[in-house]
Amino acid sequence: MTGAGVMRKLGWFVALSVCAHLWLLYGVPFEMPRFAAPPPVLEARLQPAEPLPPVLPRAPAKPKPGPVTESSAPSMQAANAPVFAPPQTAPEPAAAETPAAPAVVEKNPAAAPAPPLARRLPRKGEISYVLYLGNNKLAVGQTTQSWELNGDRYRLSSLSETTGLAALFSRQRIAYESHGRLTAGGLRPERFTNERVRSGNSEKAAADFDWGKTTVTIDNPPRSVALPADAQDIVSFMYQLGLMPLTPGRIELPVTNGWKLERYELDIGIEEIIETPFGALRAVPVRQARRAGQETIELWLAPAYRWLPVRIRFFNREGEPSGEQIVNDIRVSED
Repeated sequence: MTGAGVMRKLGWFVALSVCAHLWLLYGVPFEMPRFAAPPPVLEARLQPAEPLPPVLPRAPAKPKPGPVTESSAPSMQAANAPVFAPPQTAPEPAAAETPAAPAVVEKNPAAAPAPPLARRLPRKGEISYVLYLGNNKLAVGQTTQSWELNGDRYRLSSLSETTGLAALFSRQRIAYESHGRLTAGGLRPERFTNERVRSGNSEKAAADFDWGKTTVTIDNPPRSVALPADAQDIVSFMYQLGLMPLTPGRIELPVTNGWKLERYELDIGIEEIIETPFGALRAVPVRQARRAGQETIELWLAPAYRWLPVRIRFFNREGEPSGEQIVNDIRVSED
């Protein structure tokens, strides 16, 4: 090694020595390189959701049926046609365990012993339905049925209306109200109103029940007719059915829609499974016997849900399906 190389190395050693002494004597700051710490691990904890209002226990979990569209547009052919057409007289509530004989008008309906109720209605509740059009299962609207009991008084309501694109083609609304008493034999309506709005045109009808005089006044035009002891309106009959003991067979029941009072023949079927947006449900079908040139109705009552109506299907005068409402939510309160 040359003398220049030795002198260069010696210079480096002297410089390093001076730095070390300065650090020891005067505390000159000196830090090792730092590396960024790894990001903290994120933690998520599942917390129970806020309790919902009391809801009836749902049926055993099952994948929901194929895609159910709750706001599909109706076909252009159906744009000006009614998207739901409840029968002119609703079907009849299931009465006793054996088929009932034709109702006989009595001077004192209270004198006839009422069959014992098999169940009771929750104090308050609401059922939501998806409203479909005809056979094509096009979701065109929604229906909400609700009820409330106050002592021996009851109030039932049903509101059906088109929504979304369907409402742009044909805006429709049907509102029913039923008021009356809750008796040992079930629901006894006193006042029923029916209002239909279709493309801006409104139709109204009503029924006033006079149980003391055994007459019911219906319109339009107003007129009084004999009132059978087991008469219902087209809203109350659905819930009256759920209160009565039901066995397979045929029963009869008089029902009014505000325009007329008719006696319907209803066939109580055997429990079956139906698919709904609410899940797969066990339900007992109640089918109105077909009548030539008359509208008819079918409904399904769910035993696991206090025998409430979970599916309602309407047929036109030609016997073809005109509309259907299927449950997608049920909420009740016993308070």
